[in-house]
Amino acid sequence: MKRWIGGGLILLMIAVLVLRGREGESRFERQIYVMGTLVTITLRAPGWAETDLAALVATVESDLNQFQQRWSPRGRGELAQLNAALASEASASVPAELQPLLTAAKGVADDSFGTFDPGLGALVQLWGFDDPEHFRELPPPADAITKARQRPHRLSHVQLSGNTLRAESPGLLLDFGAMAKGAAVSAALQRLQTAGISHAMVNAGGDLQVIGHAESRPWRIAVRHPRPPEDAPRLLVALELRDGEAVFTSGDYERYFEHDGRRYHHLLDPRTGEPATGSQSSTVLHEDPALADALATALFVGGSERFYDLVDEFGLTYAMLMDDQGIVHATPGFLERAQWLTDVRFAQEQAAQ
Repeated sequence: MKRWIGGGLILLMIAVLVLRGREGESRFERQIYVMGTLVTITLRAPGWAETDLAALVATVESDLNQFQQRWSPRGRGELAQLNAALASEASASVPAELQPLLTAAKGVADDSFGTFDPGLGALVQLWGFDDPEHFRELPPPADAITKARQRPHRLSHVQLSGNTLRAESPGLLLDFGAMAKGAAVSAALQRLQTAGISHAMVNAGGDLQVIGHAESRPWRIAVRHPRPPEDAPRLLVALELRDGEAVFTSGDYERYFEHDGRRYHHLLDPRTGEPATGSQSSTVLHEDPALADALATALFVGGSERFYDLVDEFGLTYAMLMDDQGIVHATPGFLERAQWLTDVRFAQEQAAQ
């Protein structure tokens, strides 16, 4: 039995790595640990004093800590208060701070063919993927999964009218772990831009967004290989990012345990209440980090069977999926920009191109 708990502190588990530019580039970089991951903030700000940049990063850190408190399913933040209300009542008022992201999340849940849903909080807790201190070594009993699925667990089945969220019965538990990180990255970059920074990268445990460019070239990143062959590169594909673009990857190698030859990971399928099968990793490049975050999860859960349905439904230009056989499915736009760093097996539709 193997247990892995993901986090930015373990480099080989990071989904996306930054490929360094040429020597001599002037960069300011700081790392902070927040939202359960290592966040690396890289700035290129000629003319700024290092002390001023450090103070700016401290402000971003404070923002992210407040964001984490607001969106934690537990504790005293706004989402925890909403969950407490929904635990005993079928309907509750949504705090103003939560309304924009919750509305966006419901839109993705409604249109993603059941592959993305933040209503899975009770199932996430049952599987133990919400708390590293109580990380499971065995899957929960089947009857416990069935019981958790009998309570409201689908945001797509809930009515959202104005600021009122109404479920069919009490017990809905929301968890935005598959979307909040993207929103946090976006908020951090907006803070930097407001302060006058034009070139920056915010990398939250491998999920990131950039503005501007590096000094000698565009920002260049690489997506890690979910199952690198022995003695082969651990990186799968490199991408050069344009101003404002974000890259988010979902993979089954970040938080998981193995039992009886099966890998049980944190990416749950809303349709079954169990870890999704059929994928190893998925990557979305988009200008909206929160949407990229959510859709990377949806693609992973949907697997190759739903890959092109989801691509069409959300108009994705740059998306990739590696299925459970190690075969890559990708949009034409992604293929045009990809710089493959190792041998890749493509799906038939790509191989024929």
